[in-house]
Amino acid sequence: MQSGGTNAAEAPMQSTTATGQGAPVALPLSVILPNYNHGKLIPRALRALLTQTPPAKEIIVVDDGSTDDSVAVIEDIARRHPSVRLIRNPVNQGVMASVRTATAVATGEFVLFASSDDFVLPGLFSRARDGLSENPRAAFFCSRVALVDAADRVIGVRPFTLPCRGRGYLSPEEVRRAIKNSDFWVIGTSTVYRRQLLADIGYFDARLGSLSDVLADRLLAFNHGFFFDPAVLGAYNKDPMSFSGRNALSVPDSQRLLAAARSWMAENLPEDVREEHGQLFDRRMRFGLARLWAIWRSGRLDSDAMADILNAGPFDRKVLRALARLPVGSSFLALAFMTLRAPPFGLRATLAGLWRALWFWCFDRAALTREAEELTRRAAVDPAAADAGFASNMRAFSNAR
Repeated sequence: MQSGGTNAAEAPMQSTTATGQGAPVALPLSVILPNYNHGKLIPRALRALLTQTPPAKEIIVVDDGSTDDSVAVIEDIARRHPSVRLIRNPVNQGVMASVRTATAVATGEFVLFASSDDFVLPGLFSRARDGLSENPRAAFFCSRVALVDAADRVIGVRPFTLPCRGRGYLSPEEVRRAIKNSDFWVIGTSTVYRRQLLADIGYFDARLGSLSDVLADRLLAFNHGFFFDPAVLGAYNKDPMSFSGRNALSVPDSQRLLAAARSWMAENLPEDVREEHGQLFDRRMRFGLARLWAIWRSGRLDSDAMADILNAGPFDRKVLRALARLPVGSSFLALAFMTLRAPPFGLRATLAGLWRALWFWCFDRAALTREAEELTRRAAVDPAAADAGFASNMRAFSNAR
């Protein structure tokens, strides 16, 4: 891992002060925020973005034909914050179409793709500014995020495995080494891209659905490297009804996405990693999708769906079916069996991830959950107070392990 540095040909990001009084100037960052019927949640998302220091140059909200009070809520916030711009789709067009609409008008040197049911945490913009300024070769900045369920309970921290010790820039060569034993380091909630590098690869391929950003991220990482910060700088809504969740819990949709991903990687990944990483990614994604069937589906474990996604052979199918019949513990045992049969990561990375997860569950989870619940309560009861007190109330998240 390299500490990086600028050179004469690559100017660093500027965003410190604009006047003699030391007033902060906007970061040259475009935030893109699609919304559909999240009138109750988008105030939290917007306030989290608006209280960042330095502020973003622009926050482009694309309302995708909402039928609730989303538009009125967004317009009210936009009247008080000129950096917020609302674009309205007359009818619902989907997340990817909304993202394309916003990227067509974005003007920032950097771009963050936010979500109306997620929120960023204090320090994201300043840490991204510093990391990308110090490492002009990095295609993007990313960090750890807290996982929050639909009831605002904090249920974990991602990524499960880390690409490096501490914070710093990973070169393309270091990415190639690290990804053999660890993966899925980039969570969109806290990822700030160099917009031109992302535009050069066509942003996100709509044919890839919920995998579009996952594959774009690794192409950029293989070609340019990236900057990773282990601080928790975002909160991600892990909901089965989310855009990615709906795809994950449909076997036909999952198989279609995996086939599209294989085709895309064969065409776009660097030649030296194309075959090996294509196979590794497919295996890891199958494990991840089968895992979601185990933890998200209510009732009896659907062992056949899991086996189909895993491309399991006859023996593995029999074991999964036997585990599904158990009255208790079937999901846990199925996950354990899957991990033994097709481990997604190296042993050392897996053990380190389990230790971090255990530490979080024992020492950090309760405090973070209380903070999330308090923020939601403040936003619902007293928007003005939530606006004023947002940053101080969120600091517990950014100090998470």
